Parts: sequence; C-alpha cells; structure tokens
Amino acid sequence: MKIPSSWPLHLVWLIVTFSAFVVGSKQRSASNASDQSNSSISPGRSSLTADASSPESIASMQRRKREGAATEQEKANLLAQSLGTNLNVSLDSLAILALRDPSHVTRRIAFARLLESMTPENAEKIRQQMTEMGADNEQWRDFQYSLGAVIGKAAFDDPENNKREGALAAILSGWAAAKPQEALAMWENLPKELEDKRDELTRGLVNGLADTDRTMATALVLRLQDQGFKDTAGLMSMVATETLRADGAEAASIWSDQLPDGAIKGAAMNRIANEFARSNPEAAAKWVSRYADQDFAASAIERVTRPWTEKNPEAAVSWLESLPAGRGQNTGLQTAFNDWEDRDPAAATKYLSSMPNSPQRDTSISGFTSGYAWQNPQMAIQWAGSISDPKMRQRSLTQAGQIYFRQNPAEATKWLQTSGLSPEIQQQITNPPRR
Repeated sequence: MKIPSSWPLHLVWLIVTFSAFVVGSKQRSASNASDQSNSSISPGRSSLTADASSPESIASMQRRKREGAATEQEKANLLAQSLGTNLNVSLDSLAILALRDPSHVTRRIAFARLLESMTPENAEKIRQQMTEMGADNEQWRDFQYSLGAVIGKAAFDDPENNKREGALAAILSGWAAAKPQEALAMWENLPKELEDKRDELTRGLVNGLADTDRTMATALVLRLQDQGFKDTAGLMSMVATETLRADGAEAASIWSDQLPDGAIKGAAMNRIANEFARSNPEAAAKWVSRYADQDFAASAIERVTRPWTEKNPEAAVSWLESLPAGRGQNTGLQTAFNDWEDRDPAAATKYLSSMPNSPQRDTSISGFTSGYAWQNPQMAIQWAGSISDPKMRQRSLTQAGQIYFRQNPAEATKWLQTSGLSPEIQQQITNPPRR
C-alpha cells in the first residue's frame, strides 16, 4: 500500500543520496587500499551491498543494540540494503539505526525508511521496537501518521492508539492523506466515545487532506466556517502551509485570492506573505496592496514589510506611504522603522526628517523610538517628543523613558525632573515592567 507524503517520505531522496555517498566513499577507500582493477560500480549497488546481507553484518549490529553504536561500514550497508526491493533487511537492524544511532541525520534517514517499510503485518513490531528503544514524541507522531495511512479505520479500534496525546488526530491525518473519502466519512460519523475529541480530530483531518487534496481541504474549512467552528483561521493556515510548500509563494497567493474576505483569508495571507516577500518583495507588495484597506490584511502587510526592509528599507517605506491610511499602513510603518533603526539609524533618522508632519510620520517615529531607545535612549526621547498625536507621544515617551531608567537610573531621574511629564507617567517610568 502506498504511504502518503509526510516528512519521512520527503526524506526518501536523502536516503538515496546519503547511502550512495557513504557506500561510494567506502568503495573508494577499499580501492585505494588494494590493487583491484578500476571496474565501474554503481553507487548503492557496490560489493558492500552484497556483503550487507551476510550474517556477520547483522550479528554485528545486534551486538551493538544495547550500546546504540554501529560502524560507518554497517550503517552504509544497512541503508544501502534497505533500498533494494529484493533484499531482506531486518527491522531490528533498521530500528537500531533509527532509534539508537548517535547521529541525528542517520536516525532520520533510517526512521524514514523504517516507516516506509510499515505494513499491516509488521506495524505492531515497529511499535514494540519504538517502545523498547524510547522513541521521542516527534517519532511517535510520524509513526501514528504512517499507521493511519497503512491500516486506516483499524487503527481506531486498537485501544493502544489512544494512550498518547494527539495520537488519534495523527492517525486520522495519515488516513486522510491516503484515503481522504474514507477518513472524511468516519469523521462525519464519529463514534460517541470520540465526540469529545472532535475539534482535535478535525485539525488532524484537515492536515491530512491538505497533504493530498488541497481543494478538498479548503472546501472543508469553508464548510466548517459556515457551521461556526471556532478556529477556521488556524485550519486554513494549515492548508496555506501545504499550498506554499507544494506550489510556491506566488501560486499560493493566487489560491488565497479565491478565499472569502475576512479572518480566514487573513490567516492564509499571513502564512504566505513572509516567504513571498523574501523571494519577490515587489510582487508580494503588489499582492497585499489589493487588500490594504482591510483590517484582515494588516498582519500580511507587516510580514511583507519585514523582509523587504532588510533588503531595501527606503523602497519598503515608500510603498507603505502609498497605501491607504489604516491599520495595515500603521503596522507596516512601525515595523519598518523598528527594523531600519537597528541596521542603519542614521539613514532612518534622515528619512524621518524628510517626512512632513502627518499621522504616518507619528507612527513611523513611534516604531523608530521603540527600538532605538535600546541604543540611544536620550535621542529616542527627543524623537518621541516630536510626535504630534498626544496619546502616541505619551506612549512613546513612556516606553523610551522606561528603557532609559533601566540603563541609567540616575541620569533618567534627572531628565524626569524637567520632562514636564505627569506624576503618573513618571511613576510608570521609574517602575518599568519586567522584561
């Protein structure tokens, strides 16, 4: 039975590459040590692979079971051997590499291969191996995902699978990725004893559907929104994550455009925006600009702003100034200047000086001072004092003053005496909250 995509399966290419590299290295070493002829040997199908089936190699691995150690030769043998469809690899030997090997890379490769080898007949044995060798929580989640993909409904009938937190959700996720219609039908008719886990299982279902059929996953989340499910934004973020991974940022942005306006679209945009901006900030900015007057897009605007500011802060700020006034523009300007001051405070202050008095300038100064106060609290206080909006000015002065007091209480106290701030604000400054 074909097991659906999950991180272990995404590592299949790594198994091939690692095995070919290690085995190939062993071949070169052996060749240099002897005067054998330069015969052409395909990586991963060397004489080492044939030797891996010898009783000595398996016995050596068994002797090291308690110590959790294996030679590089044995690792190469077993991993290369596990790639062959006609070679019989001991699950015990593979499990030792997967669960006991000192190298985390080897453990991941071997564990991915172990899960790929799972069948309805050997699933229980793999579970026993994991229990005996102390598998970690992440490995258990991946085992449960693969178990659901391999045996489906039968996994829910085994009480052993309900002993770990989140196990049934992971099982349903794997089942949904392998056989989405069967998993969906079971979720729609949950047994009474599982009703208290419906929310958890719903997340598992959507996660699995997103692995294999994002259209189906999207439709389910929209249906759940109509039914009043409380976290459809989080569910849609799951679908966005898989869409981003599978199709790339630009295609994912087009997919999100089809979603109805509101929190559910905002969640998808949030997941996509940062990676889109890292690869193509101008295109990402053009995309989110279409929703700049909507509050649900404010976080996405901020997530486009940050990586663009790293590359070209003036271009990022100029773009933000072109947006309609609102939450998105405010959040973006605060983020841009908070980051810009950290990289080039002189350039940031020069740009601030060129801005006309406006709500946008006030917001930009607020973002600048909130970060710059850690570098130069006196200068940050001067900038905060130039903010026109009284409430924003007071808030920025308070924040900068608290940082000043943390760094230099004596000098900050002298400043407060002539600051003109109210006793209540001075009290806040001299009693800053714990960081």
